[in-house]
Amino acid sequence: MSSALIPEIGNLAWAPLSTAKKVEIFDRYNGVPTLGTISTTRHSHLYWRVLGYTDDFSLWLYVPLTDEDQAKLEQDEGVGILDGIVFRSAQPRYVTVGVAHSHRLIFEREWIMPENLQQDQIIQPVALFAAEALEIGIRESLPSSRRHLVERAKEAVKDLVSC
Repeated sequence: MSSALIPEIGNLAWAPLSTAKKVEIFDRYNGVPTLGTISTTRHSHLYWRVLGYTDDFSLWLYVPLTDEDQAKLEQDEGVGILDGIVFRSAQPRYVTVGVAHSHRLIFEREWIMPENLQQDQIIQPVALFAAEALEIGIRESLPSSRRHLVERAKEAVKDLVSC
Protein backbone atom coordinates (compact mmCIF):
# COMPACT_ATOMS: atom_id res chain seq x y z
CA MET A 1 0.00 0.00 0.00
CA SER A 2 1.23 3.48 -0.75
CA SER A 3 1.83 6.08 1.90
CA ALA A 4 -0.59 8.82 2.84
CA LEU A 5 -1.01 11.64 0.37
CA ILE A 6 0.01 15.03 1.71
CA PRO A 7 -2.00 17.58 -0.30
CA GLU A 8 -0.45 20.92 -1.19
CA ILE A 9 -2.27 23.80 0.48
CA GLY A 10 -3.85 26.09 -2.11
CA ASN A 11 -4.32 23.39 -4.76
CA LEU A 12 -7.70 22.27 -6.02
CA ALA A 13 -9.09 19.56 -3.74
CA TRP A 14 -9.39 17.03 -6.60
CA ALA A 15 -5.89 17.85 -7.92
CA PRO A 16 -3.98 18.26 -4.67
CA LEU A 17 -0.47 17.54 -5.95
CA SER A 18 1.57 19.47 -8.47
CA THR A 19 3.49 16.21 -9.08
CA ALA A 20 0.38 14.25 -10.09
CA LYS A 21 0.88 12.37 -13.35
CA LYS A 22 -2.81 11.63 -13.80
CA VAL A 23 -6.10 12.76 -12.26
CA GLU A 24 -9.14 10.66 -13.14
CA ILE A 25 -12.66 11.87 -12.47
CA PHE A 26 -15.38 9.30 -11.76
CA ASP A 27 -18.13 11.59 -10.46
CA ARG A 28 -19.03 15.30 -10.40
CA TYR A 29 -21.54 17.53 -8.67
CA ASN A 30 -22.50 20.75 -10.47
CA GLY A 31 -19.49 20.23 -12.69
CA VAL A 32 -17.04 19.93 -9.78
CA PRO A 33 -15.14 16.62 -9.44
CA THR A 34 -16.11 14.76 -6.27
CA LEU A 35 -14.70 11.26 -6.77
CA GLY A 36 -11.72 9.90 -8.64
CA THR A 37 -8.07 8.94 -8.44
CA ILE A 38 -4.75 10.77 -8.34
CA SER A 39 -1.64 9.00 -9.57
CA THR A 40 2.01 9.92 -9.13
CA THR A 41 4.95 7.97 -10.51
CA ARG A 42 4.93 5.81 -7.38
CA HIS A 43 1.44 5.79 -5.84
CA SER A 44 -2.28 6.06 -6.52
CA HIS A 45 -4.92 7.48 -4.20
CA LEU A 46 -8.68 7.70 -4.29
CA TYR A 47 -10.09 11.16 -3.60
CA TRP A 48 -13.64 11.70 -2.43
CA ARG A 49 -15.53 14.77 -1.28
CA VAL A 50 -17.06 13.41 1.90
CA LEU A 51 -19.08 16.49 2.68
CA GLY A 52 -19.71 19.85 1.09
CA TYR A 53 -20.64 22.63 1.17
CA THR A 54 -21.17 24.62 4.32
CA ASP A 55 -20.21 28.27 3.95
CA ASP A 56 -18.13 27.17 0.92
CA PHE A 57 -16.17 24.62 3.00
CA SER A 58 -15.92 20.95 2.09
CA LEU A 59 -14.24 17.85 3.55
CA TRP A 60 -12.17 15.51 1.37
CA LEU A 61 -10.71 12.07 1.95
CA TYR A 62 -7.55 10.80 0.23
CA VAL A 63 -7.15 7.02 0.48
CA PRO A 64 -3.99 5.14 -0.59
CA LEU A 65 -4.89 2.36 -3.01
CA THR A 66 -3.63 -1.20 -2.84
CA ASP A 67 -3.12 -3.32 -5.95
CA GLU A 68 -6.42 -5.04 -5.09
CA ASP A 69 -8.18 -1.66 -4.84
CA GLN A 70 -6.80 -0.61 -8.22
CA ALA A 71 -8.03 -3.84 -9.83
CA LYS A 72 -11.50 -3.12 -8.41
CA LEU A 73 -11.40 0.40 -9.86
CA GLU A 74 -10.70 -0.98 -13.32
CA GLN A 75 -13.96 -2.93 -13.10
CA ASP A 76 -16.22 -0.24 -11.57
CA GLU A 77 -15.74 3.52 -11.84
CA GLY A 78 -19.09 4.45 -10.27
CA VAL A 79 -19.91 5.51 -6.74
CA GLY A 80 -19.86 1.80 -5.80
CA ILE A 81 -16.07 1.92 -5.84
CA LEU A 82 -16.14 3.34 -2.32
CA ASP A 83 -17.40 -0.02 -1.07
CA GLY A 84 -14.50 -1.92 0.49
CA ILE A 85 -12.13 1.05 0.11
CA VAL A 86 -13.95 3.58 2.31
CA PHE A 87 -17.20 1.85 3.28
CA ARG A 88 -16.81 -1.56 4.93
CA SER A 89 -13.02 -1.54 4.70
CA ALA A 90 -11.69 -4.81 6.13
CA GLN A 91 -8.99 -3.04 8.16
CA PRO A 92 -8.23 0.46 9.43
CA ARG A 93 -6.69 2.67 6.73
CA TYR A 94 -4.15 5.43 7.01
CA VAL A 95 -5.75 8.29 5.04
CA THR A 96 -5.58 12.06 4.75
CA VAL A 97 -8.50 14.37 5.51
CA GLY A 98 -8.48 17.66 3.63
CA VAL A 99 -10.49 20.81 4.27
CA ALA A 100 -11.17 23.04 1.27
CA HIS A 101 -12.63 26.50 0.90
CA SER A 102 -14.00 27.42 -2.53
CA HIS A 103 -12.50 24.17 -3.86
CA ARG A 104 -8.96 25.02 -2.69
CA LEU A 105 -7.26 23.12 0.12
CA ILE A 106 -6.63 25.12 3.27
CA PHE A 107 -5.84 22.35 5.75
CA GLU A 108 -4.91 18.66 5.85
CA ARG A 109 -4.17 16.05 8.48
CA GLU A 110 -3.49 12.33 8.45
CA TRP A 111 -6.02 10.05 10.12
CA ILE A 112 -6.51 6.36 10.76
CA MET A 113 -9.94 5.61 9.34
CA PRO A 114 -11.65 2.86 11.37
CA GLU A 115 -12.47 -0.40 9.64
CA ASN A 116 -15.96 -1.55 8.74
CA LEU A 117 -17.66 1.86 8.66
CA GLN A 118 -20.98 1.64 6.88
CA GLN A 119 -21.99 4.24 4.31
CA ASP A 120 -24.24 6.03 6.81
CA GLN A 121 -21.47 6.07 9.47
CA ILE A 122 -18.55 7.78 7.71
CA ILE A 123 -19.48 11.46 7.85
CA GLN A 124 -19.58 11.83 11.64
CA PRO A 125 -16.09 10.42 12.40
CA VAL A 126 -14.47 12.35 9.53
CA ALA A 127 -16.12 15.60 10.60
CA LEU A 128 -15.25 15.06 14.28
CA PHE A 129 -11.63 14.35 13.39
CA ALA A 130 -11.47 17.42 11.12
CA ALA A 131 -12.97 19.68 13.82
CA GLU A 132 -10.44 18.45 16.41
CA ALA A 133 -7.50 18.74 13.98
CA LEU A 134 -8.55 22.27 12.99
CA GLU A 135 -8.74 23.25 16.68
CA ILE A 136 -5.25 21.87 17.33
CA GLY A 137 -3.92 23.61 14.23
CA ILE A 138 -5.31 26.93 15.38
CA ARG A 139 -3.83 26.52 18.88
CA GLU A 140 -0.41 25.47 17.65
CA SER A 141 1.43 26.83 14.68
CA LEU A 142 -0.80 27.94 11.86
CA PRO A 143 0.53 30.89 9.88
CA SER A 144 -1.44 34.04 10.60
CA SER A 145 -2.26 34.35 6.89
CA ARG A 146 -4.45 31.21 7.14
CA ARG A 147 -5.64 31.44 10.74
CA HIS A 148 -8.90 33.33 10.08
CA LEU A 149 -9.96 31.00 7.26
CA VAL A 150 -9.15 27.90 9.34
CA GLU A 151 -11.11 29.33 12.29
CA ARG A 152 -14.12 29.77 9.97
CA ALA A 153 -13.63 26.22 8.69
CA LYS A 154 -13.60 24.90 12.26
CA GLU A 155 -16.94 26.59 12.97
CA ALA A 156 -18.45 25.27 9.72
CA VAL A 157 -17.29 21.71 10.49
CA LYS A 158 -18.56 21.97 14.09
CA ASP A 159 -21.98 22.95 12.66
CA LEU A 160 -21.85 19.85 10.46
CA VAL A 161 -20.97 17.63 13.44
CA SER A 162 -23.84 18.96 15.54
CA CYS A 163 -26.43 18.14 12.84
